Order: sequence, then structure tokens, then C-alpha cells
Amino acid sequence: MPPSPVGVRVWLSRLAPYLIATLALAWVFHTTDLVALRDALAKAPIGKFVLFSAFILVCNCAADTFAMQRVFHWFGADVPYRDLVVIRASTYLLAVVNYHVGQAAIVGYLYRARKVPLLKATGWILFIIGINVGTLFLLASIGASKASGALAALRWLPVVTIAGAAAWALMLTLKPRVLVQRRILAPLFEMGVGGHVRGVLVRLPHIAVLCFWHFVSLRLFNIELQVTDALMYLPIYFAAGSVPLISMQGLGAAQLVAIQFFAPFALDAAGHPVDATTARAAVIAYSLSTSVVSIFLQVGLGLLCIRRATKLGMPTEAPEQIEVAAAHAVADDVPSPSTNAEA
Repeated sequence: MPPSPVGVRVWLSRLAPYLIATLALAWVFHTTDLVALRDALAKAPIGKFVLFSAFILVCNCAADTFAMQRVFHWFGADVPYRDLVVIRASTYLLAVVNYHVGQAAIVGYLYRARKVPLLKATGWILFIIGINVGTLFLLASIGASKASGALAALRWLPVVTIAGAAAWALMLTLKPRVLVQRRILAPLFEMGVGGHVRGVLVRLPHIAVLCFWHFVSLRLFNIELQVTDALMYLPIYFAAGSVPLISMQGLGAAQLVAIQFFAPFALDAAGHPVDATTARAAVIAYSLSTSVVSIFLQVGLGLLCIRRATKLGMPTEAPEQIEVAAAHAVADDVPSPSTNAEA
């Protein structure tokens, strides 16, 4: 029996990040002086960087779980924080394999353990993902008006962000029937404009932890960003590293963005600007180190929590099955005013 179109789309979305990340990294290494890259890594305090990153990862998981728990509470599912932090940490292990698989595991937990209908649970996660991306754009817009030179086009980011937020707020207010009737989108309209604002507010601590980690990490690699520059560039950098279709755990497109944003701030040990080759190597060293260390730390944290998470109700079947089931449910989720059945 040939695979269904939905199954094919799921596999394509799963493979796309690996392909794009591989091509982007191949270009990065091809255009980077590998000797300078090795020197940049050798000069960085890697031990201090790893210990600091491990501490931040725990803080990041705690803040991420807090935001997620509040959203679930607003939707009527009161998941104990202690349980959810274990569930969230365990999904980091799956997300290392593929972002979609990690999100599917959370949907599976809500569906199997909390008895949340599949489409509704998928809608909750869609809301969380949208809030994450929207918060990054809002923060990036704060400093983007100061962009200049080759990055002057970023000055349009606040305009685009405000226009997009206004259009979405109007959509939430008008509630077009063709969208409201789709069960996967119903949670977004249920939250309304006020719910989206609250979602951004509870997401800010998580983004703040990430910004602090990268702000300090950049300086450990002799890349001296000021706070205003960090506010402008880091959220965009995070967005490039977190878009599932163009990046795999921060590898790929993120390195290309990092070179453009951070190379002008690279300094030598005496605090003087360095040449373009050295600056590029320092930025790549920082960007690859944060991504690679994050992957290993997430795997470690996930392994510590996966057994406990399974006891708490994480689905024992492969998360890919939940992902495919959710994709089929979404494909079948057409406006149907004559039925209130849940998938």
C-alpha cells in the first residue's frame, strides 16, 4: 500500500532541516579559515562555558515549563509543575532527533495522559509555538530601528511586526467562521487578544534566560556586544535557529545569520578589532559551540528524565505515530458546522 500524502509530507518536513542544515554548514566550513576556527576554539574558556551552559539549561527548562504550564492552565488542563518539568525535559531528547517529534511527544502526553482531544492538544502547541516566534519578533523590533549598514533593512522589522500583530489581532476579533470552525485553530480564537498578550508575558522569562546565556557566551568568545545590540540581534538569531524547516537544533541557517550579526563585534585579547577572517572564525566558534553543547546537554537531561516521564504518562508508542496521527487529523479538520465531534 503506497504511503498517504500526509505521511509523505511528515517525512519531508522531518528530512528538510537535515538537508538545509547540511548545505548551510558545508558553505560555512567552505568559507571559513579552519586554522583560525581552531585557534578561536583553543583560546575560549571551554570548561567555564560548558559549566555555565549546563546551569543555564536547567534554568531554561524551568522557565520554558512555567510558560507552558500557564498556557495549559488557561486552556483548562492543570498539569502539576513538577510533572510537566519532567515531561518537558524528556522531550528535549526527542527534539534533538527532530523538532516535530519533540512537539508530537507533548501532544501525545496531553492526548494519552490528560485526555485532551488530539486536535485540541495540537492547537495548544500551535499557540505556544506562535507565541514563541511572536515574542522573538517583538523583542527584535525594540532595537531593529537602530540597524545600519548592510543590516539597514532590519529597520523595517518593527513595521512588519506591528502590521502583522495588528492583522492577527483583527483576525482574532472578527473570528472568521471558516477559521473558527477548524478545531485545530479554535484554541487560538479561544485565547483572544488578551490571551495572546498573557502568553507573551509568561514567555519573556524563557527568552530572557536564552538572551543572558548567549550574551555571556559571546563575551567568552571575545565578541563584545552591548546590551542594545544584543536585544536587536539575539532574538532574530534565535528565530533563525528555531524555525524547524531551515534549522536543526540551531545548526545551519543560524551560523549564516550569526556571521552577519556578530562579526563586527569580535575583538582580540587586548580589546582591539580583528580582521574579517579572525572575526568570522570567532563567530562560528561561538555559534557552533552553543549549538553542539546544547545538543549534548539536552540529550543528558532527556536521558535523566525519560523513564520518569514515561511513568507520568508520556506515550510509549513512537512519537512519530502521534505526529502522523496529528497530521492526518489536521488534514481532515475541515469546517464542519454540523458536527462538534472531537478527534
